[in-house]
Amino acid sequence: MVRIEFQMERLKLEVEQCVNKVENIKTEVSDQMKANQQKLENGFETSVKEVSNVTSAVKAKLLELQDTVTPTVAFKARLNSHTAVVGGRTIVFPVLIFREGDAYKPNTGKFTAPVSGMYMFSLAFCVYSKKTLTVSIMIEGKRYTTSLFYGDDNRGCSSADTVAIVTAGQKVWVEAIPGGIDSGTIIYQTDSYRWNTFSGALINRRI
Repeated sequence: MVRIEFQMERLKLEVEQCVNKVENIKTEVSDQMKANQQKLENGFETSVKEVSNVTSAVKAKLLELQDTVTPTVAFKARLNSHTAVVGGRTIVFPVLIFREGDAYKPNTGKFTAPVSGMYMFSLAFCVYSKKTLTVSIMIEGKRYTTSLFYGDDNRGCSSADTVAIVTAGQKVWVEAIPGGIDSGTIIYQTDSYRWNTFSGALINRRI
């Protein structure tokens, strides 16, 4: 009996030791899992911050690139009828052939530069026989270039063009020169063969 009791006590002690070892192992595993989870969370937060920083840098570069890209700015408009011209007045070309950038207004005949840069502007006029038309391309009220158009017997059309440095917000238009035009209807306009036009395009943007 004594021997059996001794064996039971020893077995009980061994079981308790095993239970304690299991509990210690569970505690170590739990602590290790918590540590690993914290590392993962810290690593995830770091990754999110790094991705956010990269995204911000990319956005900044895109904005910087956008500021240097030359936008598409161009237009061409024409008259829609035979026209009498008054000296000192803007010649309005009301019919849009095309427009990119919404800078030319067909109701006023004026182009407003959306960005600063080098622009090219072109004119074409068909003048009645023996009639004279003198016009200027105006930039903010100043004559930038002046051309004289004279009508031959065939009512031929002539063109003129110029390149100009225009600052964002400045207006450009075509104006008849007082004293440089004949009276009455002098501009000949047909839909088929003779178009009187005013056109412009941005060649190079200036930052």
